[in-house]
Amino acid sequence: MHIGKVSRMLLRQLETFACIVEQGGLTAAAEHLHLSQPAVSRQLKALERELGAELCLRRGHSVQPTAAGEVAYAFAQRLAALKQDLRQQVAELARPEAGSLVLSCVDTVAVYTLPDLLAAFLALHPAVHVHVHTVPTRSAVAEVLQREADLALTTTPVTHPRLACLPLFDDAVALVASPGFLAAYPPPQVVADLQDLPFIAYEAGTHIRALVDAVLEQHGIRPRIALEFDGHEAVREVLLRGLGLAFVPLSTAGADIAAGRLRRLSPQGLPALSRQTSLIMARDGHPGPAALDFIRIAKERSAIFTGP
Repeated sequence: MHIGKVSRMLLRQLETFACIVEQGGLTAAAEHLHLSQPAVSRQLKALERELGAELCLRRGHSVQPTAAGEVAYAFAQRLAALKQDLRQQVAELARPEAGSLVLSCVDTVAVYTLPDLLAAFLALHPAVHVHVHTVPTRSAVAEVLQREADLALTTTPVTHPRLACLPLFDDAVALVASPGFLAAYPPPQVVADLQDLPFIAYEAGTHIRALVDAVLEQHGIRPRIALEFDGHEAVREVLLRGLGLAFVPLSTAGADIAAGRLRRLSPQGLPALSRQTSLIMARDGHPGPAALDFIRIAKERSAIFTGP
């Protein structure tokens, strides 16, 4: 049999198998694909013969993928994503000025870094439709892996065999307080002075909280947390009102420091802290013209985001 025909048959069988898994059974898959159930069953058996392994356990009218089936399903998902990428990129080549770009970003990047990147990008590609998902790091990574996003922007490096991570810039994490707070409390001269000062903290479980907690723990300090929040804007507002001091990304506080609304503190013994803003993409992907231009702009403009 001609190799091209064999390849087409294997692709069709994988697509059918993915539908069986997603629909939960052969009957439902047959209805979804507008095929007869025997035809779906034949494709499944042919794929199992080709791979030399049982892919499904049949339980009544439903099926459950085996370990081999889980591997085959993962490959089927990747092939479906590549097929969609191919169609999209060919369509974009016909209209290079148009197209779409889906970005998955953590909140800090979406609010404080992305607007400048988008301004530069849309100046070159005004007709490109950009869709931004603001999600936690884990979700951003998952969206790139599942081809739900073209690129992701995170505040930490990501290591994964199927992903490439491009470092853009280091975002310093600074200890800051308002002039009003420093009028009521003496500025800390050494790290040990932080022990009894009221802290405004990010909620437990966030990367920045873990980073700060680890550094303070190294110095034997258990911070007195007066307030705890899950977002930068809330932390900023209570900082400006003098309700405590806090470690914050410089990207979120740079304008307030420059305007004198917040002061950066550097007690002796406090090590430099930073987070690395990174661009994440699939290793086996083929970025379209829009994504390639966004990557180029992010690399070129990353220097402007290093704080004061």
